[in-house]
Order: sequence, then C-alpha cells, then structure tokens
Amino acid sequence: MQDPTAPEASHPFDLVLERTIAAPAYTLYRCYTEPDLVCQWFCPKPWKVTEAKLDVRPGGASYHRMDGPNGEVNHVRGQYLEVVPGRRLVGTDAYVGDWVLSENPPFMTSIITFRDLGDGTALYRAVARHWSEEAMKGHESMGFHEGWGKAADQLEDLAKSLPPETGARLLPASADGHSVVPHLVCKDAAKAIDFYKAAFGAEEMIRLPGPDGRLAHASVRINGSMVMLVDELPDMVVQSPESLGGTPVTIHLSVTDAKGVVDRAVRAGAKLIMPVELQFWGDLYGMVEDPFGHKWSIATPGADAPRTSEALQDAMMQAGV
Repeated sequence: MQDPTAPEASHPFDLVLERTIAAPAYTLYRCYTEPDLVCQWFCPKPWKVTEAKLDVRPGGASYHRMDGPNGEVNHVRGQYLEVVPGRRLVGTDAYVGDWVLSENPPFMTSIITFRDLGDGTALYRAVARHWSEEAMKGHESMGFHEGWGKAADQLEDLAKSLPPETGARLLPASADGHSVVPHLVCKDAAKAIDFYKAAFGAEEMIRLPGPDGRLAHASVRINGSMVMLVDELPDMVVQSPESLGGTPVTIHLSVTDAKGVVDRAVRAGAKLIMPVELQFWGDLYGMVEDPFGHKWSIATPGADAPRTSEALQDAMMQAGV
C-alpha cells in the first residue's frame, strides 16, 4: 500500500511549503477539516476566514469566506479530490463539488500531507500545483511563501493549544487481513475495560456478566481490532498474569504517535517498561505493562524501515545487536 504522506512527483508549476510542526498529524488534519478550527487559522492575519463549509470526502465541496481588513471579501470554492483521514487532503478549484465545473478558470490543486514523526511532532507539507506557469509565478509574486508560512505558524499555534489526546490517534486496522484476536484474563475485567478505554481509546463491544457478577466474556475494539477479556476463573484454570507471576506474551500496537500513546497509558496507570526510542529496525518503539499484568509494545512504524529478513539482518549487524 502506497504511503499517502510520501512526497508526490515534483511538477514544474509547484510551490511547496514544508516544515515540522509540534503537534500530531491527526490534530493538524482536524484543523484543516473542522470548520470552527479552520476559521481560527486558515488565512494569514489580518485576513480571516469568517465562514467555512466543508464536505470532506472525494467529490465533496469546500467553501471558505475570507474577509480582509478593509472590507474585502473573497469567496473561495473548490472540491476535495482525495481524502485520507489524518494523512492527506487533495483539493482543486477546478470543481465546486460533485464534479460540477467552476465558473472561473482553474488556478491550482492543493496537496496537503501530514506525517507523524512519532515524538509528538508531524511533518507538514503543503503543495500548490498550478495550472500554468503564469499562475504559479503570479502566486509566488503575491507572497506564497510569506502568506502560507504565516498561516502555518497560526496552524501550529492552534494545534498546540488543543488537548493532546485529540491527536494521539491509533492507526486503522491493517489492510492485509490480520485477524488474530488476543483473549486476556484479568483479575477485574470490568476495571480492565475502563483502563483500556482511558489508555488506548478502546470501544466497548460486548459485556456478559456471569451469575456472580464476574465477566464470563467481554470484548473491546482497540486499534481497529477486537480484544476479548474474561475474569479469572481459578476453578476452570483460567488465571491472570497477576496470579501466575507474570506473562511471556506481549500485545503489539502500531500507532501514529508512540510517545503520546505511551504517555497516555502511563497517566492511566500503566507501568513504563521501555521508553520510546528509535530502534535498529526503524520504528519508534516502547513498552508498558498494564495494571492487570499484560504487556503492550507500542510503536510508530518507520516510513523506510526494513521489512524483509535480509534487510533486518543487515540493520541488526550495523547496529551491533
């Protein structure tokens, strides 16, 4: 699957702004797609967006009303061409929604990408791809770099002001069909469900209490995949890691912001086993133990990390492991 945040092939009519922003990628995506947030940063001051209507889907219309300091008003209409939540937005002013052609000559296509770097920051890349050299040069002379740079400063200020939990989003389930489901035994499965909600944003699916109130079965969704839980049943030799004195099993989560998720888990009550650091195989990787004795490894996959046996062996040898 192609990385939606990878730089696109360059074009001679491109103007590009790229910088590292101290906020997670999903927070930046929210600032681009939620109208109340868009109105707080989208224009370089003293201009401002006073109205935004956004139908964020391929073919959906976008509208921004921009008001200037001397009473100027610009109505900017366009259409989304590609939407990858949290990672990529592509739009154009050639259409105004549902593939209806604009009444005005097309000016540019915007390609916006957000790539988490795993340490709470994101690489923000904004490309303005123009329909002609004349349009590109005109945009540049109007102050593309200064104007879009000021707007990026405002974007960063707004993103940093938002609660950090809004940006620590988990990656969607793998597209290649992973379907192994862990089944966790906990001394208090109900409390475990509460912990997983607080630590990993779990969604409760099923809760089936037995006659004595203990959970005979439960399931939650974490990182797009199901995790099943059950209370200890010693008479049935169903024991938790606490009763067994530990566990050799580690559950692995791939996330967009490894450090943010580890910090969130620790705040919720997990014990830090390994701080998040860049590992020889290219991932930012750390480990925690939850209050019920289960170990979790949490990683942000490296964009160019080795994934074959040979490449991993080479990386391991170079690291002296």
